[in-house]
Amino acid sequence: MAQIGWAKRTMVALIAVGGLSLSTACSCHLCGNSDAVESSPATTVPTRAAGAGHEPIVQFGQTSPDGTAPAAGDVNVFGEMKGVKVAQVRASGEANFQQHTYVEQGYDADVTVDPTGKFLAFASTRDNEHTNLYLQRTDGAAVVQLTAGSADDANPSFSPDGRQIAFASTRAGNWQIFLMTVDGKSVTQITTGPMQAIHPTWSPDGNRLAFAALGSKSGQWELWTVNLQTNEKRMIGYGLFPNWSPSRDVDRIAFQRPRQRGSRWFSLWTLDLIDGEATHVTEVVLSSNAAVVSPSWSPDGRRLAFATVMEPNKVLPPHVRGRTDIWVVKADGTERQRITDGIGINLTPCWAADSRIFFVSDRGGAECVWSARGEVNSVFTADAKKEPARQQAADAKDPGAAN
Repeated sequence: MAQIGWAKRTMVALIAVGGLSLSTACSCHLCGNSDAVESSPATTVPTRAAGAGHEPIVQFGQTSPDGTAPAAGDVNVFGEMKGVKVAQVRASGEANFQQHTYVEQGYDADVTVDPTGKFLAFASTRDNEHTNLYLQRTDGAAVVQLTAGSADDANPSFSPDGRQIAFASTRAGNWQIFLMTVDGKSVTQITTGPMQAIHPTWSPDGNRLAFAALGSKSGQWELWTVNLQTNEKRMIGYGLFPNWSPSRDVDRIAFQRPRQRGSRWFSLWTLDLIDGEATHVTEVVLSSNAAVVSPSWSPDGRRLAFATVMEPNKVLPPHVRGRTDIWVVKADGTERQRITDGIGINLTPCWAADSRIFFVSDRGGAECVWSARGEVNSVFTADAKKEPARQQAADAKDPGAAN
């Protein structure tokens, strides 16, 4: 299959049934149909990226000639920041964007950073039409290939001690969760069975993993935990992109979930685990005109980074990009800040120990790993208008009812 730009595919994938942050995984996530996903777990959407001989890419909701952001389709994701001068935001330099990876062919995806902030792991098709996993210093250029072969490997996640990487792979026939040492050796399969399992995330003590799995009975994306010592598995709710808070003060997981079953309108949620059961299920961030996806905790567990996908129901022609940006918010949903500047497609943020946020973007032309400061000046900061978070007690309402 010809190479297809990761950013465009993943943007589409993120806004459907939650999307895998893997370009090679099922693109039916964009249609919002869980049944389609289950029956076709490894298909892709044949969209084409702009390039030589192609129509020039147009940014959906791009800036007006006077530099003022339109009320719709640009920075006005949460009904605020109307009239912000985008040229001023871009010229401020506060975000301090840095590019970390480069590709001559293919694309990079699924970036994660180790606990020290010195190494990043990511998936890429730079050497293969299938995604393999790679390791690189955040301040270096030398790349070490960790996996190879005809299977797809994706969603790397460093253990809290930095010695292991959990990841998703099709090497067993369908998407399952595996562990390996940080040098790519000693691979162990963690999940088995017919359910597609993706996007692992570690508990702070390193004894458990959370992941998303497509339920064979429910037909929905479910959140599961597994005890790595006993292999006990528990289903804790419905959703995608789980990310375990590094804070040891509370056993908390952030995730995305559609506001209605089958919907592309995702919002960001958190839940607390008490005796292994989900409680205090809380909707933290929602938008009336964007999908809120792929949360990532700050190292202190006090803030979340996430991506927004504008107008997820809108079907765009191949030469038009959707609008996606990276944001930061406090854990209670207040004090939003926009980190990226509207250039390119910016997705799947991961917070590093030095408070920089790593993400995948095509802002330089190819889909590569970039980073930006996790805090920027007031030009990006949302105003005081904030929707209150709505808490739903798990024993009062099924946390998966909306899915």
